[in-house]
Formats: sequence, structure tokens, C-alpha cells
Amino acid sequence: MPLTTQDSTDIQSGPSWPSFEKFRTEGAKALESLKKGKVATLHTKTGQYRILEEHDFQKLLSLARDVERLRGGMRILMQTVRVVQKHPDVESLNLLAETVTMLGSLPELPTSEGFEPLLPEGIDLDPDDEVELDLAQIERPLDTSHTAP
Repeated sequence: MPLTTQDSTDIQSGPSWPSFEKFRTEGAKALESLKKGKVATLHTKTGQYRILEEHDFQKLLSLARDVERLRGGMRILMQTVRVVQKHPDVESLNLLAETVTMLGSLPELPTSEGFEPLLPEGIDLDPDDEVELDLAQIERPLDTSHTAP
């Protein structure tokens, strides 16, 4: 299915935070307004940053890969045109026709909706060892729900 302008580039400005501290104090609530098609802006002392939802990031990444792929195809097409200009014989014209056909029939790259969590493979575990692989069950070293005394 070909990408449409609306599907591929309909990204609008979303929330903005003037400092990292403001973003941090709002916590997870700060990202609630960051829905599909919105890009948030975070201003810090070190620069300006954009925050995207995963779906939008994957769309932009897919578009960037398509652009690079098409740029390579156009480079080959331009070289083929130069060959035809220098050698306008049947073989060169056939090469040009084949190159144009190939470039026009390149498939669209898929867009990923996210990534599966990485799990260790092929590790030898001692049955007496207690190993927790469920991320929800692993305690984080810095629990932010408690405040320092």
C-alpha cells in the first residue's frame, strides 16, 4: 500500500516544556498529551529535543530508509543515463529501460510497530539459581516513588 502524504508526514507540534525540571516534575502525566501525530519539544541548557510516540518514530524511520533507498536508485539511474548519452546503442537503451522499471517497482519498506523485548538465548542456568526474566518483576535500583528524608 503506497504511503500517502497524510499517513507519512502528518505530524504536528504537541506539548512543549521550557526545562527538563518542568518535564520531570510533571512525570508520566507530561507524556499523556503526546498522542499519535504529535511531537513534543523539550528545551534544556544543552539544546532542544523532540519526543515522538513509537508509532510516529517508526513511520519517520521508514520514510528515511525509503529516501536513502530511492537516492541510491536515482544515482544508478543517472549513471545509466550518462552511459546512454555516450553509447546510444540498443544494449544501453535496454539497460536504461530496465533501470527505470526496477526503480519504479521497488517495494515499500515495512514500518515496525515496535520491538519485542530481548530475552537471553541458550544460557546455561544452575537450577539452584533464582533468575527473574519478567521485567515487571524486577526491582529497579532507584525507586522514584520514595522521596529522600
